[in-house]
Amino acid sequence: MTKRSPFSRRSLIGAATAAAIGTALPKASRSDARGGASTVLPPLPPALRPDDFRDRQERLRSAIAKSRVDAIFVTPGTNLRYAANLTIGRSERLTALVIPARGPVVVVTPFFEKPRSERSGVFDAIETWQESEDPFAICARVIGTGKTVAVEGSTAFHTAQQLRAAAGAALRDGTDIFDVLRSVKSPAEQAFIRAAGLRTVAAIEATWRRLRAGMTEREGARILEEEFQRVGTPSGGLVQFGPSSALPHGGPGERRLQAGDVVLIDAGCEVEGYTSDITRTAVFGRVPEKVARVYDVVERAQRAGIAALAAGVPGEKVDAAARKVISDAGFGDFFTHRLGHGLGMDGHETPYLVRGNSRPLAAGNVETIEPGVYLPGEFGVRIEDDFVVTSSGSERLSPAPSGLRSLPA
Repeated sequence: MTKRSPFSRRSLIGAATAAAIGTALPKASRSDARGGASTVLPPLPPALRPDDFRDRQERLRSAIAKSRVDAIFVTPGTNLRYAANLTIGRSERLTALVIPARGPVVVVTPFFEKPRSERSGVFDAIETWQESEDPFAICARVIGTGKTVAVEGSTAFHTAQQLRAAAGAALRDGTDIFDVLRSVKSPAEQAFIRAAGLRTVAAIEATWRRLRAGMTEREGARILEEEFQRVGTPSGGLVQFGPSSALPHGGPGERRLQAGDVVLIDAGCEVEGYTSDITRTAVFGRVPEKVARVYDVVERAQRAGIAALAAGVPGEKVDAAARKVISDAGFGDFFTHRLGHGLGMDGHETPYLVRGNSRPLAAGNVETIEPGVYLPGEFGVRIEDDFVVTSSGSERLSPAPSGLRSLPA
């Protein structure tokens, strides 16, 4: 990788607005009356097919057998959507998926919810219960008594205890069963994240073009939401100005934008249930020298993290590679979070790029690389992008940033 001067023109002011996203995004059409732009984006990838979910269920069966349990019990949440394409809110009325080591995959659900489950879900059989019935008795009949059951990790403790009592089951934590499978993304899953990343960068770029002096962070956040609507993926994110940008997870407030402010936007959206997570930092007006210097450090730290990212490398070593750059520059005390996290159907998933995680990364893991420096009371800089781990390194899933941008004030 070519070494650059810390004060290169690209680092100081970035590319011009017309070339904001560079070649990573299709060209944008003319700006509309509100100052945004209707970006021409490639069509969304096709949705997963029923056979894709059946394949997941077979892989879950194999994992169940290796874990020496008889079944896995899954309640509403991301893992239910992953396993059976069922997006159902969790409530006092039990809906659960039972995947046995052998036998049919069964959904247990209230009778009146049956049509909704059948409309989109992928499973072999459905067992319904009336309001006057005990759904856990049905689960016990489906699973059998005295079995060992892996309970999906987000399941409420009370729910798990009711299953144990009804079925006389020995319960195990099923978190790792899902984590191992979900952490390796198929080409189709990677395509969803890539599509989400394209739309996120387009929304951030369009938001930048609409910022005006005197706007509050809340107004900026509303603009961001509008731009996500335009690209067809309703979502939002953090919009932070000036000293607020020094709060890594500070929500938008009433801070008003003024010349010289750092503008930090951290956003993401979903495509077919898979999310992006991207942060961009710009300056409203002339770029102060200190901001340019810190941005250069963070940019070099991100490049170091990207260079270290590869299958077989422990997550903590990737974190250490980026952290060393920031520490060597004298800002180590101001990089206050891990380097990155897994990304997929949840915004934060395993594996994590953090000190203490010695588990080697695997090809197909999708990770964020997001170094930051946060100077309390002054400003913060973070650059965050999404990558898939490969056997020889990594592949970018989000468009590359264009350096530190100077936004017209």
